[in-house]
Amino acid sequence: MVGEEKEGDLWKNRRFVSLFWAHAISLIGTAIGTSAIALLAEKLSEGSGPRVLGYTLTIRIVVFLFLGPLAGSLSERLGRKFQMILTDVIRALVMVMLFFVSEEWHLYVLAFVLHLSSAFFTPIYKSVIPGIVGEKLYPRALSYSTVAYNVSDIFGMLLGGLLIFYFGFEFGFGVDAASFILSAILIAVVPFSSTGRKKEKQRTNVLFGIRRMFAVPQLRRSLMLSLQVSIVGGLAIVTTAGYVKNELQMQEAFYPIAMAVMGIGAMLASLYYVRCDSGAQKIWSILILPAFLVILTAAALFKFYAVLLLAWLISGAGQGVFGIISNNLLALNSNETERPHIYAAQFALSHAGWGLSYPLCGVLASVYSFAAASWACLGLMLLTMLPMISRKS
Repeated sequence: MVGEEKEGDLWKNRRFVSLFWAHAISLIGTAIGTSAIALLAEKLSEGSGPRVLGYTLTIRIVVFLFLGPLAGSLSERLGRKFQMILTDVIRALVMVMLFFVSEEWHLYVLAFVLHLSSAFFTPIYKSVIPGIVGEKLYPRALSYSTVAYNVSDIFGMLLGGLLIFYFGFEFGFGVDAASFILSAILIAVVPFSSTGRKKEKQRTNVLFGIRRMFAVPQLRRSLMLSLQVSIVGGLAIVTTAGYVKNELQMQEAFYPIAMAVMGIGAMLASLYYVRCDSGAQKIWSILILPAFLVILTAAALFKFYAVLLLAWLISGAGQGVFGIISNNLLALNSNETERPHIYAAQFALSHAGWGLSYPLCGVLASVYSFAAASWACLGLMLLTMLPMISRKS
């Protein structure tokens, strides 16, 4: 099936290549900008940077969850291409305005606009790709998107650290703004099919995507996979830094190494997965959930950095593969007209899982321990298995 497709076919598709680099460049800029925003938060409220960042993260989840579903309906009015370009430009303007932030509330307002623009960009970008590359090459395109995300995150954080060290954190805002402008230019040169505004009287209801996500079994499965990813991913994002520094008593430099290992796991697994035949892919999909249970148990029981690295490597691999399966289910169970709504709904609903795992892991790790947060995530993961068990019984 997918494994029989030639890799070169994908890279000969100029529309995919332009969109791929548009996304990758903006991701690198975002990683650099994220580092700069963290330092800006500390500058605005010295000693309370984590609190300020926590509020901006809460804004992100709320925006994605409650306003994300509007992305599909908006694209019917604006057109998908124009919407993506517009949101890139708005995000570039936000990064420029961060130069002039002097109060906490300034940051919160700009964070709202920034995350709203991302909520209106990301699902539309994802919904465009299946129609451009075709059904057979879509899983491979997803694997490269996973690689782009992880490489951009690691490389962007490293580059951001160097740029901020030499030029100051404000320089990161300028680089991020430039990346969004370049992304907009690359998207502008891509010809899109005009499904957006042809039939003004047949616009889809705002809640269409959400209803479809719960009505179609395979779309519900996609949502469940996203929930499982948010549990293990949320644990790693929220607790790793404190666990390494406070419980393992290791230097802060070991924290980014652990996170990089998770990114490497996602990259390698996603690239390998799309080269497997359908039988091997089925085995992968069956083994990932038990692997999540094992690593959560091991991380809770064994307080060693080597165990953490192995756990995060497997966690990243599972997240990468589940991401491909989840997005592929969205594409296979929707048509070109429905996809903006389906992807927007999945984007919003999947962040409900992150909205649960972020505060839960943060509170348990801060008040009790990393192990307590790991056991809680293990319990949540077991709960996600109940629908599967009840369906088979």
